[in-house]
Amino acid sequence: MSVSVVIPAYQCQPTLDLTLASLSRQTYPADLLEVVVVDDRSDPPLTLPTIRPEHTTLVRVARGWGRANALHTGVEHSRGEILHWLDSDMLAYPDHVAAQARWQHVLPYAVTLGYKRFVDLETHGPWPSPAAIADAWKAGDAAQLFGGRAGEPHSYVERYIAQTDQLRSADHLAFRIHVGATAALTRALYEAAGGFDTDLRLGEDTEFGYRLTQAGAVFVPEPLAKSWHLGRTHVMRAQDQVTRYNRVFLADRVPHPRHWRKVGGPLRTVPLADVVIPVGEQPLERVRAAVDSVLRGSEPDVRLHLVGPWDELDDARVPVLTDPRLDLRLIADAYRGEPRVILASTAPASAFPAAYLLELPSGLGLAPHALRALIGQADRHQAGVVQADTPRGVLRLWRTAALCRAGWVAGTEGSRLDTVTAVYGRRDVPAAGVGIVDLELGADPSTAKGRRSAIVPGSVEVEGLRSLARATVVVAWLAGRRLTSWLRGFARVP
Repeated sequence: MSVSVVIPAYQCQPTLDLTLASLSRQTYPADLLEVVVVDDRSDPPLTLPTIRPEHTTLVRVARGWGRANALHTGVEHSRGEILHWLDSDMLAYPDHVAAQARWQHVLPYAVTLGYKRFVDLETHGPWPSPAAIADAWKAGDAAQLFGGRAGEPHSYVERYIAQTDQLRSADHLAFRIHVGATAALTRALYEAAGGFDTDLRLGEDTEFGYRLTQAGAVFVPEPLAKSWHLGRTHVMRAQDQVTRYNRVFLADRVPHPRHWRKVGGPLRTVPLADVVIPVGEQPLERVRAAVDSVLRGSEPDVRLHLVGPWDELDDARVPVLTDPRLDLRLIADAYRGEPRVILASTAPASAFPAAYLLELPSGLGLAPHALRALIGQADRHQAGVVQADTPRGVLRLWRTAALCRAGWVAGTEGSRLDTVTAVYGRRDVPAAGVGIVDLELGADPSTAKGRRSAIVPGSVEVEGLRSLARATVVVAWLAGRRLTSWLRGFARVP
C-alpha cells in the first residue's frame, strides 16, 4: 500500500532538515512512499533540503492555522492509502514507517503508535547534521546517534501500554494516549472519523483519538517503530497551562472521561449518549412522560431523537380539536424549543460521535438513574451492547465504537447484534434492576416505586438500611391488610 508521511511544520527549518534526512533512508519501498511537508506560513518560508526522500513535496497553508489545520491540509494534498503523521522534530529510524504500515495491510481500522526517546541540547547536543544522520542510518547505527545514550521515554504513554498488556486490556479511555508525533492509519479510517478538527489549536490528537475510537479503531502500539524526539514536547514544557487550555475545548467535544465535564454548561457539542424514542401511535401524555424521564434524569448529557412522521404535519386547514394528527402536532410543539430534542423521520444508525446509542421502545420510560446504570454496566464489563427484555420490546444501549467496529469487521453481512456481540461482547440485564419503567401501567418514572414495581408488580424497592426498615414496615402493613381481608371473607362463609 502507498504511504503518505505528513509533516506539519512552522518556523523549524533546522529540525525539519534533520527529520527529512532520517526519512531519506527508510526501508519502505521508495516508489510507495511520499512525504508531504506542510508549511504553516512560516516567515521566512520553509524550503526543502538536499537530503530528503525522493518523493517529497512542500505545501504552504492557504487558510487557517495550527497543527490540526496543517495536517488536514497535508491529507488533502497527499495520495497515499496509509497516512503517517510525523512531527518536524523527529528522527525516524530506518524501519519506522515499515513497522507501522505493516499493520494497516491486515487491519484497515488499526491506528499504530510509534515509540520515541526524547533528547535535549543540554544533555545530548549539539544536534547531528543531516549528512551524519543519513550516514548513521546507512551504517545501521541509529541507536548510537547520541553516543549510545538511551534518552527519556514518553513515560505516561509507555506506562499505560505496559499496564494494559500492550493495550489488550485497555478500556474505552485508551484514546488518551493517541499522541500525534508519530502515528499511522488508513485514509479510509481518517475519513470515517471525520478528519482533524481544524478549529482546534491544541489537544487535536486527543480529540481525534476519541473520534477514531468511536469510528471503530483499535490502537496498536508498535515498539519496532523507533524514533528520536529532538527536545521536549509542548506539554512537557508547560503542562499546567496546556491542561488548563485544553480542558475547555476537549470537554465540549469529548464526553470521556466524565470528570472533564464537571464544570461548564449542561449542553455540549458532543453528548455522552443519543437516545432514540419512536413516537408511533402513542398519545402526547405517554410520549411526554418518556421524553421527560430521559431529559430530567441524573445524566443530562444526552441528545434525544423523537422518531415520527413529522413531514406529514403541514399548515393545511384542519378541525383543530379533531385533527387526525393532533397528538403528533402537540408532541412536535411540546419540544420544538428544546435544544436536546431532534424531531427525526428515521432513527440514526449510529450515535457517532457520541459514545452511546440508547434505543428506548415505545411505552417505556427511565427512572432517574437508569441511563447511568446502563452506561455503568457497559463500561464495567466493556460490553458492546447492554440489553434488557421488557413487555414492550427489547431495550438496547449500543456502544458507538462497537457498532462502527462491527461495520469494519462484517460489512453488511449478518445482524449487527450478532456482530457486535462477537467482536465486543453483550451484557443482558434485568429491566427492573436498572430502572426501566412501563408507562402503559401508569407508573411514574420519577419515583423509586416506578423504577421497579412498574415492571415487577407488587415488588418493594430496597436501597440501604433505612429503606430496608421502611420496606419492612410496608410489607408488614400489606400483610396485615391481606390477613384482615382474608379473615373478613372467612367470616362471611356460611
